[in-house]
Amino acid sequence: MFNKTKKLMLAFTMLTILNVSTAMEHHHTNYTTTEIVINDPWVRLSPPNAPALGLFMQINNNTNYDIKLLSVNASGYKRIELHRTVAQGDMMKMAKQEFMPIPTKGKLHLKPGSWHIMLIGPKSVLRKGDTVMIDLVFDNGLTKTVYAQVRKEKKMTGNHHRMMY
Repeated sequence: MFNKTKKLMLAFTMLTILNVSTAMEHHHTNYTTTEIVINDPWVRLSPPNAPALGLFMQINNNTNYDIKLLSVNASGYKRIELHRTVAQGDMMKMAKQEFMPIPTKGKLHLKPGSWHIMLIGPKSVLRKGDTVMIDLVFDNGLTKTVYAQVRKEKKMTGNHHRMMY
């Protein structure tokens, strides 16, 4: 009788530990997925012979610390670079960046004429509506996979603002 009680207590303890560790893992997973939220990833539709394609999105940092986008991985490109358009005298120039900073509880909007990602040397021609799978690698150890849709960018006339559709 004493052995049965011991075995039941041991089984109960093991089930409790298993339940707590599963709950902690589930909590951690939910926390991790909301640390960084990617909105509206898209690739600009370009002519078939374009040597590079622009990738844009909004990255929201919901953490209590600054983070950096360190790199982007996707198959089907010669290389992928982080860029920012900067003024150099009277000219606007794209400059390769080592990382993209996203402030605490802030966001970084990757858009034409600003921060963006260059998909250089595409190995196939993308068409409107295609989807590109991309892995974003951050300095906090998180990697986010996003699916960016290929679409046109509509330029608005009369001012310097651009609108996508």
